[in-house]
Amino acid sequence: MTETQPPSAPRRVVLYELMSLDGFADEPGERDWLRDTGPKLGDFLAATIATQDAVLLGRRTYEKWAPYWPTSAVQPFADFINSTPKYVFTSTRQELDWSNSRAVAAPAASFVADLKETPGGDIGIHGSLSVARDLLAAGLVDDLRIVLAPSLAGDGVRLFGSGEQLRRFDLVDVERSGGCLLLQYRRQA
Repeated sequence: MTETQPPSAPRRVVLYELMSLDGFADEPGERDWLRDTGPKLGDFLAATIATQDAVLLGRRTYEKWAPYWPTSAVQPFADFINSTPKYVFTSTRQELDWSNSRAVAAPAASFVADLKETPGGDIGIHGSLSVARDLLAAGLVDDLRIVLAPSLAGDGVRLFGSGEQLRRFDLVDVERSGGCLLLQYRRQA
């Protein structure tokens, strides 16, 4: 069951990312630095998606995920991502065959600011680093859920870029799962 916000409260944007100690973020299987995840990682993901009823994806993440997830048995994410509405940010006109997917040509920040004002549960960002960085820069990410792996990746795509404006978050929870830290932060008001 999805926990929704009270009708008067804006929806929260929750960013869930896997990240190396040196700040690189990737999807599982993209690189070999995500190891020693431990048994609590699945619970952390399940708790994160339990409150979400919409997902924001960039076009590249959509193109990687659309062939995989519809036939995947990897739970709890497969059932969630296949049944949840997905807003795909793309500047190219394309057909989206994956169920519950909708192309969005509008800038992510304006679209998400409007979406946050509609009734519903949390809005998730999974993967989609360009969308995540745009929304972080616009101050629209409310919660960070970071799986911090005990590895130095050395290269890849960074979640947090240089030249960012100062943004403060409060630590809500930290847990250890294997060698990983499961970090939860909430944006300061």
